[in-house]
Amino acid sequence: MSFAPRLGLAVLALAAAVDPVAGAPALPAAVEALQHGYVEAWDRADPAAIAAFFARDGDFTNPTGFHAQGRADIAAFYGQAFAAGYAGSRGGLKLLRTRMVAPGVMVVDGEWSIRGAHTPKGAERPGEQGLATAVLVRTGHTWRIAALREQEAPAD
Repeated sequence: MSFAPRLGLAVLALAAAVDPVAGAPALPAAVEALQHGYVEAWDRADPAAIAAFFARDGDFTNPTGFHAQGRADIAAFYGQAFAAGYAGSRGGLKLLRTRMVAPGVMVVDGEWSIRGAHTPKGAERPGEQGLATAVLVRTGHTWRIAALREQEAPAD
C-alpha cells in the first residue's frame, strides 16, 4: 500500500471553525466535538478512532492517489502511516471555506500541514502541506466524513 498520510484531521478541524461569511453562525457543537475527537485520535496515533469519524462507507484519497473505502480500509491506512513514522507528528490547518450544500451535508475546504513526522529509520521528514476538501454528512446529531480528498502543495 503506497501512502503519504497527509492531514485527514485538518478537514475536521476546519469544519469546527466559524463560517467566514460575516454574521454566519458557528457550526454545530457536534461538528466541533468531532474535530476535537479526531485531533485527539491523531495525537494518540489511534487509527481505529480516526476511522470511526468516517461514515461506514466513507472514503478518502490522499495526494499520492491512494484510495481507501470504508472504516476498515481507512484504519489500516492510518495504522501503516503511524507505524511508518507519523505517530507523534503534529498537524496544522487554516480554514478557507465551509458551505452547507443541503440539509445535513457540508463541504469544507482548507489548507493542512504536518510537522514532526519521521522516516521509519528515525530521520525527520520535511514538513508537508496541501489542500483538502471534505464532504461531511449529518445523521441525527452526529457528523461524519463521507468523502475526503487531499492534495499536496509546494513547500513555502
